[in-house]
Amino acid sequence: MQASTAYVTRLSMERGTADQKWVALVDVNNFYVSCERAFAPRLRGRPVAVLSNNDGCVIARSEEIKALGVEMGTPTFKLKHLVRRYRAVLLSSNYPLYADMSRRVNDVLSRFSEWVEPYSIDESFVHLPGFFTDTLKELGQAMEQAVLKETHLPVGVGIAPSATLAKLANRQAKKKTQGDRVYLLEADSEETRNLLMKTPVGEVWGVGGRLAERLHDLGITTAWQLREAPEALIRRRFSVTLARIQWELKGQACRHVHSDDTSRKQLRVSRSFGQATADQQDLAEALRTHVNRAAEKLRRQKSCARAMTVFLRTNPFNHDQPQHSDALVWVFEQPTADTAEMLHAANKLLRRLWRPGYRYHKAGVLLMDLADQSAEQLTLLEQPEHLARRIRSERLMQVMDEINRTQGRDTLVMGLNRPQAPWHTKQENRSPAYTTAWRELPRVAAR
Repeated sequence: MQASTAYVTRLSMERGTADQKWVALVDVNNFYVSCERAFAPRLRGRPVAVLSNNDGCVIARSEEIKALGVEMGTPTFKLKHLVRRYRAVLLSSNYPLYADMSRRVNDVLSRFSEWVEPYSIDESFVHLPGFFTDTLKELGQAMEQAVLKETHLPVGVGIAPSATLAKLANRQAKKKTQGDRVYLLEADSEETRNLLMKTPVGEVWGVGGRLAERLHDLGITTAWQLREAPEALIRRRFSVTLARIQWELKGQACRHVHSDDTSRKQLRVSRSFGQATADQQDLAEALRTHVNRAAEKLRRQKSCARAMTVFLRTNPFNHDQPQHSDALVWVFEQPTADTAEMLHAANKLLRRLWRPGYRYHKAGVLLMDLADQSAEQLTLLEQPEHLARRIRSERLMQVMDEINRTQGRDTLVMGLNRPQAPWHTKQENRSPAYTTAWRELPRVAAR
């Protein structure tokens, strides 16, 4: 039995079973930067920023670089002086590493609860039924320490009776500068009341800017005022969603954290190029990469697509260049998740879309009208050879996915792409994919 599992079992046995249900929001602090620091201790204490695709602007910041006044979205060229003056480090985004580290965090959390709900790449809700209040702080500390020990990622843990209150508790946990980063909110405590009175209603999870303005018109400016507002008024003037948020602020869990990805009806993969290109071969390679990625995602969520859109466009901000933007749709004879079938369709559409003389800046694919793979029905009119071909295709895709899962992303793909092609995104300062590519594993030299 894992140590954390034994710990939770011990708490349950010692304290009995409670009727109250609790939920913890576990959020990795400065996730992208923390992932980089986990494998490069030299970055600790230094100003660090992670950059967007093509190294265009800042998408993640360390506390040190925030203190230098760097805002999200700051263009990279404006930060060069920080590198010289403050030894700031600017890193290209490394999404394979971040995704795998997110999975590892959730693996650790799953030993504390059978119900872990990822909300985003750096946040997960951990449902904790059956615990008394006086055990929760200790449990949160155990989760924080286990994640830090096994992944080297620092987290904040906010615990409350509902997801909305857990969000607010997590925000308070991350503000702590000493000791553990665990914060507990009870539904009707004086501490909760004081926090809600200080929280602007626009900062409540699920209350956007326009909704906050409408609430302000009614004199509701804080989270506490929203909680205490007449329920009939909220239901009459607003949607049922806001009524659920009101109940959540009272500690009544009544909202789903995250919708199931398999319910999506579309799946899009696209990316701007590192350099604009007029070469049809470059576009074919870019689309081949996008189709491989989209098909893999489709199979992972156990879906298949009935149609696919391929689109191209030039850079609309280059006013001195001729402009072209177009898209075409391919409808498959049968819903499919076969990479080869999608590549065949994408190549046919590209030949119809491409126009000589235009420098294209972006290309992508959109899989549409998705269906659950398990619900797909074989037609009675399907010929035996077609059925045999489909079974071979499914087996081939399973082998590809298993090899890529165990040996690293893109170990096996359909089609060969040139590593230095201009459509590749700029990643001049990308760290290695330490956990997902064999050739990029950390190396230790013995002396």
